Amino acid sequence: MKPKPLLIAVALLAVLGGAVWYTRENPPPADDAAPKVIDLEEDSIREVTLLRAGEDPLTVVRGEDDEWEFGGGLEIAADDSSIGLMISSLASLNADRMVSESVVDWGPYELDEPELAVSYKLEDGGGELRFGRETPTGSGVFARLEGDPRLFTVYSYNKTSFEKSVFDLRDKRLLRLDEDSISTMTVRAGRNELEFAQSDGDWAIVKPMELRADDFTVNDLERVLRTAEMTAVLEEGEETGSHAFDTPLAVVTVHDEAGSHELVVAKDGEAYYARSSDQSGVYEVSSTLAQSFDKPVADFRNKKLFDFGFDDPARIDVRAGAETVAVVRADDKWVLESHEGREADGENVQTLLDRLRGLTATEFPSDRESDKAKYGLGQAAIQATVTPQGEAAEAETVLVSSLEEVPTYAARDGEPSTYTIEQSAAQDIQRAVETLIAPPEPEESEADPADEGTADSDSG
Repeated sequence: MKPKPLLIAVALLAVLGGAVWYTRENPPPADDAAPKVIDLEEDSIREVTLLRAGEDPLTVVRGEDDEWEFGGGLEIAADDSSIGLMISSLASLNADRMVSESVVDWGPYELDEPELAVSYKLEDGGGELRFGRETPTGSGVFARLEGDPRLFTVYSYNKTSFEKSVFDLRDKRLLRLDEDSISTMTVRAGRNELEFAQSDGDWAIVKPMELRADDFTVNDLERVLRTAEMTAVLEEGEETGSHAFDTPLAVVTVHDEAGSHELVVAKDGEAYYARSSDQSGVYEVSSTLAQSFDKPVADFRNKKLFDFGFDDPARIDVRAGAETVAVVRADDKWVLESHEGREADGENVQTLLDRLRGLTATEFPSDRESDKAKYGLGQAAIQATVTPQGEAAEAETVLVSSLEEVPTYAARDGEPSTYTIEQSAAQDIQRAVETLIAPPEPEESEADPADEGTADSDSG
């Protein structure tokens, strides 16, 4: 009697299931797993020397302060970050695969006299990593450790991590600035001279005159100076050529806790150069860096008429044409002090605050107090005062000229500057005031059911 096909299928399924379970619980050894070529603690590496055929050795040494510096008598500052990345690549180097566990003749792989070798010293001992020719696929290179019979392949980018020049590993910053203690910055470009002073994290324009500064824009200038880098070295050491420094494009001076730092930028033909009090030499720089200093004072000015932030103020006083409103903050609500103390609609108050907060200059026609009358600010159409919360808070008052004329002007009370603003922005303030003080619409009362019943009986 022949076995039934169903029984055979069940038996086969049981065998296959058992095989799957056994394989899952007892995986085969990972013969193809990528082995470690080097596995070290980064902190244990004290010195690294890059040995490239036909070039002088390049050595970096971990200093007493645990920061990297050049060895071999090279007296230029090293870039600790760039060297740190290279050290990290060396400390944990994975192979693509191990080709052989024991090689006697390294010649066919160009590993007996390699094009690139990386020698490293540890606190105790050391070693040398060698890179040979490309693999047949071109995606990797052969590699070995000196004294180790194993032959590896590694990805090409592993080799690239160590193909570094002095310029690649040097500190390319033109100025060594302490971000937390910068107090003043001066920029002289052509006939213009701008000076900025910082106090408690806020910037002010000092020259050509005292003006409110846009912190975001001035902070961006500070960032440009802190991160300004050379793109190439023209001359190392003391300058020997003029390179148009007699007529520089810009001279920038920065003061911090360490003292004064100066950067001079010049143009010679189509190239831009710089010299610095913090780096001894002449260096090429990008055109973007050079042009970042050639900006008028208007680019750095605070264009907002009001400085109050997004916290609710204590009080708002606005006179717009014939309408006047005084709003005060009382606990968690707004009260119209000017209109019998009735509660104000919170959304309408926020609309007025948004209109005042967003009042922005488009131009700066004058910085003389005597010119305000000429711009119609002697008899302002709008006068708005915002008083922040807190005993030491200072109120801000802004005046706006006639809303019927274009352009429309504004000024901050107590300051000489006149600002040009959008006419629509001033009109929005007036509309916000009118909406805020408008009497509330009477609420519709619900009809009394008893009254409805009476009406029905009467009609019957």
